[in-house]
Amino acid sequence: MQEHDMLNIASYSSYFKYLGLSRNAAKALQVYGSIQDQSTRVTVSICNSLLGCLVKNGRSDSTFKLYDEMIRGGLSPDLFTYSTLLSGCMKLKHGYAKAMELINELNSRGLQMDSVIYGTLLAICASHNYCEEAEAYFKKLKDEGHSPNLFHYSSLLNAYSVNSYYEKAELLMKDLRSSGLTPNKVILITLLKVYSKGGLFEKAKELLTELEASGFAQDEMAYCILIDALAKGGKIWEATMVFNEMKGKGVKSDGYAFSIMISALHRGGYREEAKKLAKEFEDQNATYDLVMLNTSLRAYCNTYDTESVMRMLKKMDELNISPDDITFNTLIRYFCKAKVYHLAYKTIVDMHTKGHQLNEELCSEIMVQLGEAGFPSEAFSVYNMMRYSKRTVCKSLHEKVLGILVPAGLLKDAYIVIKDNGESISPRSLEKFATQFMISGNINLINDVMKSLNHSGWRISQVTVLYLVLSKYSLELNPGWLETENW
Repeated sequence: MQEHDMLNIASYSSYFKYLGLSRNAAKALQVYGSIQDQSTRVTVSICNSLLGCLVKNGRSDSTFKLYDEMIRGGLSPDLFTYSTLLSGCMKLKHGYAKAMELINELNSRGLQMDSVIYGTLLAICASHNYCEEAEAYFKKLKDEGHSPNLFHYSSLLNAYSVNSYYEKAELLMKDLRSSGLTPNKVILITLLKVYSKGGLFEKAKELLTELEASGFAQDEMAYCILIDALAKGGKIWEATMVFNEMKGKGVKSDGYAFSIMISALHRGGYREEAKKLAKEFEDQNATYDLVMLNTSLRAYCNTYDTESVMRMLKKMDELNISPDDITFNTLIRYFCKAKVYHLAYKTIVDMHTKGHQLNEELCSEIMVQLGEAGFPSEAFSVYNMMRYSKRTVCKSLHEKVLGILVPAGLLKDAYIVIKDNGESISPRSLEKFATQFMISGNINLINDVMKSLNHSGWRISQVTVLYLVLSKYSLELNPGWLETENW
């Protein structure tokens, strides 16, 4: 159709909607870019379909950039445009502020908010913890003559769940029922979340029974909410009972409930029980996601079950699951505790090579252990990976690595550390380095070393050491070393 110039506005709009469902936002942008006629490019139905495609594919930043371009090109947005854009605010870091900008713009264009706009706003307030604002918009919705639907109620209820406002939630449920609406699965599960987070476990259990009777507890979601709240509330054995009841009723788990229980048992110090549960899931399931794999891996690592650890790594390769920071850090800790330092080092290198941010506290600890285990070169390599990462490292790191390099005789590497970071190193450590370098260091670097020590602020109170060494090498003291007031 495009080749024969047979495309019209409806064709473009339908195609962009299709590409949105097909998860092909790149193709949608490519086709939109090929539209030559400016009036067609800013037709509101085409723009709405394309913006909706981007939002569906999680491309919120691109959505707003393109919208600004469309406005400059002459787009006259309608309510559907703003509803689409507001949906894109849901997962933005500053989504609420962006939503307010859009509402102000909507009002300035003389458009009136409808029930769909209000519903999206309520959802944004809930997802960004703006509970009072959600209440205000819900009231305004009713004041303007709109009848709240189940989505409006569930969004406000979700806002209450964040801070466990169970009394407000119960009043809202009364309002919902008095309006003639019947709570659906989403409403009841959100109320369960309110009770569970608020520690009202008996009410939560009663509601779970109601969900079961209504046929709304055929998957693990409702059970997971209660199990997680019980575990985090220190009631791990009550959580275990609910978990076992769930299994006894034949509720299928995709791994979420297992992950919650394994993590809870681990936090409570029941590591063998956590490992047993991880093995149970492994025996019953062929597929994993990254969360469940990390949870099982941690359970096996903390019980030093090397065979199971290796089996998890093999499964990760077979399922083509890419490790994340949690995976790498779990393995690094495990290999180090097992004193398999070459594997700990190899894992750090792999993590760094794949672009992950190194955990400075963990890697600093590993660096010291590598040094103590007789791997100073590897320790220095870990130091360099942290040093040249995007973050600014802790100043104490330089002194730690110096304490590894000097006793190991890696004085040239130690000199590099001092040259670049001498101001962060204590006089005592500088003196140890200077003494060792004068005894065993490369004579050709002596002038450079002295300049670096001078620049670091190390004082001449150690002059005796210098003269002894200079005498050894039959050198004359360079007057330039004494010019600064620090000497």
